[in-house]
Amino acid sequence: MRQGTTAVASALLWSMALAYSPCCAGAEGTTSLPDSRLGVRTAPLLLLSRHDVQADLQLSRTQVDDAETAIRELYVKANGLRGLKGEKAITERRAIDEEQRLWFENRLSETQRKRIVQIDLQWEGPSALISRPAVAEFLELTPEQLTTLKKAVDESIRRRSQDSNASHFDRELAQRTLATLTDAQKLRWKAMLGQPFQPQLAHADGKTTK
Repeated sequence: MRQGTTAVASALLWSMALAYSPCCAGAEGTTSLPDSRLGVRTAPLLLLSRHDVQADLQLSRTQVDDAETAIRELYVKANGLRGLKGEKAITERRAIDEEQRLWFENRLSETQRKRIVQIDLQWEGPSALISRPAVAEFLELTPEQLTTLKKAVDESIRRRSQDSNASHFDRELAQRTLATLTDAQKLRWKAMLGQPFQPQLAHADGKTTK
């Protein structure tokens, strides 16, 4: 199952163009991906703008600098696709995906590539079971499970939009997700996530937590 997990998870990494998840305002200057994006599907390359992700991956100074340059360049391209529709939009987004894929292959080690896949899934959280067909397929989710999980995700999104305490809703969604999965599915999901990633989140008092 380990090979299967790696193959599926790796495929997920190359399916997210920056055009699908614009960063915060001022991303052209490579500001860090904000805490408010936690739980929201985002482009893996944008995760590298965060110091906690850089530390987890043990990126070198050169890798960090290269990532900042790539984020600036690809963000500008992705931002230029806003409002573009049809076949041309699909082609351009695929081109951004390909640039991102090549960056990861050429700039990160195999260990780092595997880890960013895990962090990417952990960053999005349980909603990945709904937003990413490859995950649902690998876990062999039934139509009934998908329906239940989609309702839970939609409810969590609605409640998050009305309350700033997102962490509370994230925990509830995680619990409801695990309650929906079978024991075998839980093991597969855990294998895909790997070791827990501890994001350093800023609080209103200016402190951070892991």
